[in-house]
Amino acid sequence: MQARKRENHMSITRRDFIRYSTLTAAALATGTLGKDALAAEENAKAGNHHEWTVTQYNDESGRQGMFYTIQRKIDGQMIVIDGGNKENTEQVRNVIVNGGGHVAHWFLTHYHGDHVDAFNEIFADPQGINIDNIYATPLDPDVFAQVKKYWDTPESFIKFREITKGRENIHFLKRNQTLNIDNLRIDVLNAYDDIVYQYGSGDIPNNCSLMLKISGKMKSMLFCGDTHTDSLGAYLVQAYGKQLHADYVQTGHHGNASFPYSFYEVVAPTVALFDAPEWLMTGEKYTASVLKAQFAQDNVKVYDFTTAPNRLKLS
Repeated sequence: MQARKRENHMSITRRDFIRYSTLTAAALATGTLGKDALAAEENAKAGNHHEWTVTQYNDESGRQGMFYTIQRKIDGQMIVIDGGNKENTEQVRNVIVNGGGHVAHWFLTHYHGDHVDAFNEIFADPQGINIDNIYATPLDPDVFAQVKKYWDTPESFIKFREITKGRENIHFLKRNQTLNIDNLRIDVLNAYDDIVYQYGSGDIPNNCSLMLKISGKMKSMLFCGDTHTDSLGAYLVQAYGKQLHADYVQTGHHGNASFPYSFYEVVAPTVALFDAPEWLMTGEKYTASVLKAQFAQDNVKVYDFTTAPNRLKLS
């Protein structure tokens, strides 16, 4: 997919200027400059067209999962990342409907059931939900068949391929691709390719995850999906270095058996988000508690499912 050229924004976009000018003129003509028009003008003056809210949700299955929305304050435009397990479908559906029933951009990091199953359910039976664009990692089905383990939920990948076959709004992203969505810049730092095959061969179904750095004018967030092995982390640090830095980070592989802490030291976040329930955060046989303690030593704030929904400003 050809990425759009980045637009320059001085105060508000031309589209928003026309929208709010028309709204205000109509209200003045009738002598009823009401709350909506005033709110729109105040939003424009305050620069809220540049403000987005990132929300992390828990997973209603009680297991690990991944479901985020990124919503623009001025008009509610919605971006979704993953969606979680099948049991999380109702929550995802309700969030989207309550946000207007329209998803402008839906990113799927990879094809494990705890990331893609809720999307599969909604795409197969939208019930009035509209989805404009869907972005995914270009995992080769033959490679997946060769390397899959019993936990790799092949049925989730098979269903995704079946329900999206031939759809023109499916976009498979490539490493080093850049998307511009209004005032957000999205850099693709990982997607399935020969590099994943070389450096992530120990766990290709996870390491093929999209790694997305989403940047506003001032703040940024790094989404790691389920990337996690030491060799892939070392490659990413060598290849991208300071480009990995972000204010917020979604920890790879739910923060369990994740990248070594040296990777996150390069990211240098102020907030780290673990897509994990309490049992995964505290269980002795998991490593999430160790990573959490390392973040705490660096005064990095940690959020997980026990405090969800967790909201951060991306502006």
